Amino acid sequence: MDEKKITNELGPEDTQPQIQFSLLNFDSTDELTPLDEITGQPRAIKALEVGLGIRDFGYNIYMSGMSGMGRMALVKQVLKTRSLQDKIPPDWIYVNNFDDADVPLSISMKPGTGKELRKDMEELTERLREEVPRAFRQEDFTKEKQRLNMHYENQGREAFLKLEQIANQKNLLVQEMADGRIIMIPKKDDRPMSPDEFEALSKEQKDVISKDQEEVGQIANTVLNQQAEFSQKLRDDVRQIERDFASKLISPAIDKISGKYEGEKLHNWLEKVKYHMVDNLQNFREKEASQQQMAMNAMLGIPSPPEEILELYGINVVVDNSELKGAPVIFEESPNYKNLFGTIYGFFDRSGHLFTNYMNIRAGSILKANGGYIVFNLVDALMEPLVWKELKRTIRSCEHQYQMYDPFGVFATSSLRPEPIPLNIKLIVVGNPLLYHLFQFYDEDFSEIFKVKADFASELDGIEQPELIIARFIRKLKETNELLGFDPGAVAELCTISTRISGEKGKLTAEMSKLADIVREASFWAKQDNSSIVRTQHVQKAIDEKIYRSNLIAERLREYIANGTLLMNVEGNVTGQINGLSVVQLGDYSFGRPTRVTASIGVGTAGIINIERESRLSGSSYDKAMMILEGYLRNIYATQHPIALSASITMEQSYGMIEGDSATIAELLCLLSAIAGIPLRQDIAITGSVNQRGEIQAVGGIIQKVEGFFDVCKMIGLSGEQGVCIPQSNVRNLILRHDVVNAIREKKFHIWSVSNVNEAIELLAGMKSGSIDEVDSFHYVVDRRFKTILNNLKEQKAYLIEREITPYPSAGQGTRDPRPRLPGEDKDYRTV
Repeated sequence: MDEKKITNELGPEDTQPQIQFSLLNFDSTDELTPLDEITGQPRAIKALEVGLGIRDFGYNIYMSGMSGMGRMALVKQVLKTRSLQDKIPPDWIYVNNFDDADVPLSISMKPGTGKELRKDMEELTERLREEVPRAFRQEDFTKEKQRLNMHYENQGREAFLKLEQIANQKNLLVQEMADGRIIMIPKKDDRPMSPDEFEALSKEQKDVISKDQEEVGQIANTVLNQQAEFSQKLRDDVRQIERDFASKLISPAIDKISGKYEGEKLHNWLEKVKYHMVDNLQNFREKEASQQQMAMNAMLGIPSPPEEILELYGINVVVDNSELKGAPVIFEESPNYKNLFGTIYGFFDRSGHLFTNYMNIRAGSILKANGGYIVFNLVDALMEPLVWKELKRTIRSCEHQYQMYDPFGVFATSSLRPEPIPLNIKLIVVGNPLLYHLFQFYDEDFSEIFKVKADFASELDGIEQPELIIARFIRKLKETNELLGFDPGAVAELCTISTRISGEKGKLTAEMSKLADIVREASFWAKQDNSSIVRTQHVQKAIDEKIYRSNLIAERLREYIANGTLLMNVEGNVTGQINGLSVVQLGDYSFGRPTRVTASIGVGTAGIINIERESRLSGSSYDKAMMILEGYLRNIYATQHPIALSASITMEQSYGMIEGDSATIAELLCLLSAIAGIPLRQDIAITGSVNQRGEIQAVGGIIQKVEGFFDVCKMIGLSGEQGVCIPQSNVRNLILRHDVVNAIREKKFHIWSVSNVNEAIELLAGMKSGSIDEVDSFHYVVDRRFKTILNNLKEQKAYLIEREITPYPSAGQGTRDPRPRLPGEDKDYRTV
């Protein structure tokens, strides 16, 4: 074996990132320019460029990343300039469909002209309401109406005179009753015959009078029908006069409006307005809403109904782009059904019935963003009923349709089916990576709708001068917050914190929201200290206070270890026992917890029993690590002879679910110690994953694990020999607290890095690892112990055979050996 030092003890410089203080040549961050650009996300920016550059169907963008990474900030920055390069989309209006009122017509107009048309139509209807009745009171209209009255009265009078002449010839008197009936009364001496005189007549005379009355009555009916026709003609002629007079007012006004705007569909609708106004002049009469109706609308929060004339000729501008300078950009903070897809309000009429019309159509965010971009959180949208289903239908069909859906509506209003509006929209949603993969697997339409994934890295990549980036970020926050400036030391401390959050030296975290919280809290503590600038101690104070608010459980666990409630040795050497390290996650706070790992062995063939697995307290990754451990034993000790073993491994006083493979090296060393009878150091905790070749692999949570064991040792009492053994590949992830770094600098605490099992053995067992052929080495002792167990088993089998005792059914009996095979077990040697 090489005589050089195998284990690598780390120094304090290995546990902190390198800060270039030469870049922090300022007295306060107030001297710097704010950080307005997005840095460190080249992959996401390129994906946005592709998604925004291709306007074809399906090139919508899924912004994948965790909250706080600046996804919205990046989109806002990119779209702020991108939208100005796009043309302003048209306005959209809904108007009354005179052919089918249940299907309002949608019409596109030039940007900003929708509200102009609405104003023109309102002014027109208001003017016509005054001018049309006034026109009917003009002298020309009155004279023409009087002329028609006289004309038809004369015709009626002539017909009645003819009737009287015929009746007179029959000696009958014509009398018109109040109800419009005409009766024939017999005359005598040019006067009406009395009933007595009529009764005195003979039957023949009465028959003659009745016959004459019947003949004249038929003529009278003809006269009555003629008078009814004259009345109808009079009304028709008067109405036609009204139409002619009104048309002289309406047609020029409508034509003037039509000439002001473009669009064949609009022109056709205005022509129908013209004819409808002329045919329905009664609409220009003022009607008042009842107080009862208005009170009911106010009580239910329903808008009061518009004037009836506006229900016919009004313009509902659902999309007004008059204020835009480019394509619309909508950030929908509450993507529920109503906000995204719009709604149709209802109101009460004079009779108390709830109904609606096209004037109550309201646009949602998707329609407002038509021709531009809409951004929202997909997780929020999925929590709302029917949003995802309707969103897919809308995007696939490339048109917006109003569906009468309101899950919180009091009443159902109507069955309006507004004409669809074509959509040309770029959809940008933000979500986490897990949601993206779930959609890819479970929803076949998702990949067709979102063809571009903008993946945000958890660390900022390719950043030059990261210290200056952090300083400018602090300056940017001051624009929207009442913060103090930071001095260079405070900036350097924040850089260290950013690197610590990222978990890797040389990189900054992309979760800028976490840094922003620390900046605000550090500024708060500086103000509490009556300081005019934030210094290093204020940033450290912010971190300490943030931890203090969340580490109650961690403190309690350390107290339990210190007072002996949880058994833990941090001094001495013990066989078959070692200190492993795990991480406890409590929402926004995680901490390391040292755990005692123990192993027991005996002569037998039960194999390695994982107590956590047997008690169903382990996850699949943990179980896999135990199987890899068996592979290591087979690779090292079963190359020349089979091995037999009966052993159990467990994490003591652990009653929750265990997952992960970071305890593999601890369990392996603990097992080998128990087999060889060689004690291990208890003042060193170890973490790391092991492969079948004995190489130690990186694990997660290395910072929390080191600091967790340090806190326990500090509470019990630092001896100067305690420390943690970590994988060599985790050194780049080591960014420790200042108190831990100081303890390392003062040799009160130690950290070693190892790259394979042999190095870990020599550190914790205090002896040469060697090989199975090297006498007095660690592996040699373990292998000798395996041979001893194997010989004991052979002697036991010989003893049983001598006394004709069969420990297991023979293969000839047709039964299978129920025992699981052990590492290196020979298939023909049933007892081993």
